Formats: sequence, C-alpha cells, structure tokens
Amino acid sequence: MRYQPVIGLEIHAELLTDSKVFCTCQNEFGGSENTRVCPRCSGLPGTLPLLNMGAVRLAAKAGFATDCTVNNYSAFDRKNYFYPDLPKAYQITQFEYPICTDGHITVTGGKDIRINRIHIEEDAGKLVHDDYEGISMADYNRCGVPLIEIVTEPDFRSVEEVQDFVEQIALRLKYAGVCDARMEQGSMRVDVNISIMPVGSAEFGTRAELKNLNSLKAIGRAIEYEINRQSEILDNGGTVVQETRRYNDNHGDTKALRSKEEAHDYRYFPEPDIPPVMLSDEDMEEIKNSMPEMPQIRFARYTEEYGLPEEDSRLIISNKDFSDFYDEAVKINPDYKQISNLMLVELLRHLNESEKSVLDLPFSPADLAELVKMSTDGVVSKNAAKDILKIMFDNGGKPMEIAKNNGFIMDNDASGLEEIVNQVISENADSVESYKNGNQKVFGFLMGQVVRIAGKGANPKLAKDLLTEKLK
Repeated sequence: MRYQPVIGLEIHAELLTDSKVFCTCQNEFGGSENTRVCPRCSGLPGTLPLLNMGAVRLAAKAGFATDCTVNNYSAFDRKNYFYPDLPKAYQITQFEYPICTDGHITVTGGKDIRINRIHIEEDAGKLVHDDYEGISMADYNRCGVPLIEIVTEPDFRSVEEVQDFVEQIALRLKYAGVCDARMEQGSMRVDVNISIMPVGSAEFGTRAELKNLNSLKAIGRAIEYEINRQSEILDNGGTVVQETRRYNDNHGDTKALRSKEEAHDYRYFPEPDIPPVMLSDEDMEEIKNSMPEMPQIRFARYTEEYGLPEEDSRLIISNKDFSDFYDEAVKINPDYKQISNLMLVELLRHLNESEKSVLDLPFSPADLAELVKMSTDGVVSKNAAKDILKIMFDNGGKPMEIAKNNGFIMDNDASGLEEIVNQVISENADSVESYKNGNQKVFGFLMGQVVRIAGKGANPKLAKDLLTEKLK
C-alpha cells in the first residue's frame, strides 16, 4: 500500500434522559414527524433554556467509562451556523470548557487511541434526503435531544482500529447507562475525518469529513472508498479538497456536501442564559460510585482470573445483563468454565431462538449454578443437564425437582446397566460383529441403544466402560 490513512472520529451519542436537554419535551425515538417540538427547543424568541442536570450526570459517567478526566467546572457556548435542521440558527454546546478531557481506549493490538474531549450539546433535527425526487425533508423532533460528542485525536491508521474503537465506545456507554447506542436508530452516529499520506511520511494530508455513519459496516465501506478516492486523485497529480461528504449506503460511495475552509468561524461565545456547571468532589464521587464494573475490567477478570478463552469472554461481556447473570452464577458456584459453557452454548441458543433476554428468564443465576454443580458432581449427566435447562427455560422450576420428576437422576447401579448392555449386544449381533471387524463407528450406535433402554438417568461413563469391556 502506497498511502497510509490518518483517521480521527467525532462520535455523537444521545443521552438516556426522559426529557430533552433544555426543555421538558419527551426524549424518545420514533413517533410522527414534528410532534415533539416546543418553543423552547426550537429556540423561538422570548424562550430560555433550562439545563437538564440528568444529562450532565450521564456525560460525567461517559467520561469515567472512557478513562477521561471529568472536570469540576464546565460551561456552555453558542455555536452559530445555519442549516435547515437547526431552526434557531445556533447550537448550544461546550467549546472552551468541556465536561471531560484527556481520555483513551485501548484497541486490539494494544494501541491507545486518545480522546481529546467529551462535551455536551443539543442535537439538531433530522434531514431526510430523497435522491430520486431530489428533495430533502426536515423532522425537528430531534432538536434539543441531549448529546455528548466524543472527539478523538487522529490516531487511527486502519479500518479495524476504527471499528474496534466504535464497538468499545458503544459497549461502555451501554454498560454505564449513558446511551443505548442503537446506531440504526441514530442514537449513536459517527463522523469520520480521514486523510491519506505516503507511507513513511509524517505530514498529514488534506482531510475529508464523512458525516453521520450509522453502522460498523458503513464505517468500514466509507473509509475504504475514501482511501481509494483520495489515492486516485493523488496518483493522477490532483489535489484533495477539504470538504464534508455524505456516504450513500445504497451506492457504496461518498458525495460532496459542502467545502470547508481551513479555519472555521462559528463565532463561539459564552451562552448567556445558562450558568457554568459546577460539580463538587462529592458529586464526582457519588457519580463514580454509581458506575457498574466496565466491560474491559470484566474481560480482564474473565481471562486472567477465571481462565476463560478470550472469545468466550468477549461473548459474555457483549451484553451487560448476560454478564451480570454469569457473575451472579459464579459467585454461588465458582465453576467458571462449565457455567460459561452452558450459558454460551445452550442458554444463548434458547435466548436467540426465542428472541428473549436473560431478564425474561423464569429462573435465577442460583438455579443455573445449582444445575452445573449437579452435572459436575455426577447427579445428572451432561446431556440431562441440557434437557433440564430447556425445561427451566420454558417453565421455570428448580433443577433438582425437575431431575427427580423426569427420571434424570443418574443411576450408578452397575448390575442393572450390565443387563442392558448384554441385551443390546445380544439383539445387535451384526453390529457387534462389524465393530469387531474394525468398524469403530458402530460403537456410537450401540451406545445409543444402551442409553435408549436405560433412559436419561443412566451413567454414560459407566455405560461406555461396560460396553467397551463386553465388546472385547
């Protein structure tokens, strides 16, 4: 590759408050267009903003979740510009004094991606573009929705680093209860600033800004297209123009929206109607103590202390409720690997097939911990444990009671099992002869016949040992 990409991100994440950031309009996705707008969030003359302190607390949580410094003092500014989706022609944001600064996230490969700042601002409306009709429509429901903007340094050098970072941000914000990170609904959107430079160079090229990417796949495809586009321009002796571009998911390309000058003149000035935000040390401590254990900390615990494979650990932490359920189960029965196996294979399959979450389960982590102990102690077989879990999933109940009521308790009576083995050998003489002639696959068939007659309460190890001995 002749060129090295240089990439920085601006991630907009909508905060999970009940109301908007400067008014009492409902903060909720969906609904009919332009039905959740009031004079205050549309900035009509004579109205004054009223700061939602819940948004401030969530922004502070985002800072703690990304190893930022959360500042005791922050303040709001006006950013003046006109777009059709911003009816009052200015945005209330934080410019000089953001709430969070100097964070980082470590991506795959051990590289630290620096976070310059996280600031609070209000969202603009939404423009819906119809390329075929050549028109754009405005929905102002999103005006005034509380946002944080996470601004990174230009530390990314590959698509993979960008996608890993965005995945980690989304997961941490969900764990902290800051944002649901539903990119398909627009509650988390990514702007990509990308330039290219010759490999080995230290001088960055001219960048393009790709606006409002709403999936990991779109981020990857947009970056790849832009690298190729800029490479082709340079290879042909042209000059890359600094501009804002929009990615078209249908066509897989980017189109220029507007050119951008090197210096932006947004005429920032302090917001006159909102006093500075002061968070005391006690406020900070209280917010920090309300944070759950973050996914990266759990990942380290699962892999280093519990000895789980990295892939299993990633699957568990990918959903906070699932991870919480696992943690509660291993507190009761610290059989880390067996509980992980049962949850990731059997339980996850039932959840996916039924489109449910662990919050819908009619049994507790303690019940699952007991079921795993019954299996490892030899009270029930591993196959019986799977059947018991299915019954628990469908109807609830205690694993020991289910095992007793359904004949799953393992029978260790060798004499009774020996009679069944003799019966199977007697009734399947042809298969026995085939096995003795070297057809090892027949053993599975014969074992299946033993288990079928003995029932699921049979001890499979004992049955296997007896069958092996008899076939000699």
